[in-house]
Amino acid sequence: MKKILITGGGGFIGFHLAKSLSKNYKILIVDDFSRGKIDNDFKKLMKIKNIKLQKINFEESLLIKKNDFDYIFHLAAVVGVQNVIKKPSNVLEKNFKLLLSVINFAKKQKKLQRIFFLSTSEIYAGSLKNKLLKFPTTENSILSLDNLNNKRSTYMLSKIYCESLIHFSGLPFTILRPHNIYGPRMGMSHVIPEITLKCLKRDKIINIANPNHTRTFCYIDDAVDMIIKIMKSKKTLGKTYNLGDSRKEIKIKYLVM
Repeated sequence: MKKILITGGGGFIGFHLAKSLSKNYKILIVDDFSRGKIDNDFKKLMKIKNIKLQKINFEESLLIKKNDFDYIFHLAAVVGVQNVIKKPSNVLEKNFKLLLSVINFAKKQKKLQRIFFLSTSEIYAGSLKNKLLKFPTTENSILSLDNLNNKRSTYMLSKIYCESLIHFSGLPFTILRPHNIYGPRMGMSHVIPEITLKCLKRDKIINIANPNHTRTFCYIDDAVDMIIKIMKSKKTLGKTYNLGDSRKEIKIKYLVM
């Protein structure tokens, strides 16, 4: 049975990806749980025969003795708006160091078929702000930077740099840029759970900052299915993919309704 390493497997996408892949692969989850959580759902996940956990911080080096992984999914990163604004320099440094340690580990693998790097849709933020972005957004869209003194832009900058690092790593790679993925265990700092909480309060008026702002949303199961299809296809080697669902664009005010 082939083996897969998932860094950041305690988080939202990593959790669901590990659960789905465990049906046909042996999975090792690596996470320091600085953001991911060991809740009841995760405890149930760890009861699955093909899934193991190694709780470590691998910012300096990924200390795993095994060198027989077939696939590596690197999802671990400093994320969250508050984390980014609070320590912007930490975002730039740590996201780079985490990927570098994974790349060094990947180069030691004897039969590695692919490393997958989870980037972000926020790499298009500068292009959107500078009115250079077209919709629907293609993967080869022009990437424009925001002001470098903008604390929030450090997350986007770290991901753009890491994408370039993957390109020149010499490893077989695929880059994925998630767009508005939602579902169980996604956390509360997203538009869907935030609106849901407001609705549950049963206030007569629900205040929305940008009611005419439009988005498309992709359910986590659909996102995981797409990831696995990309993993199994040789044609996706060395390419970058927007991960999302563009079939239905909706205004936030209609999402509330």
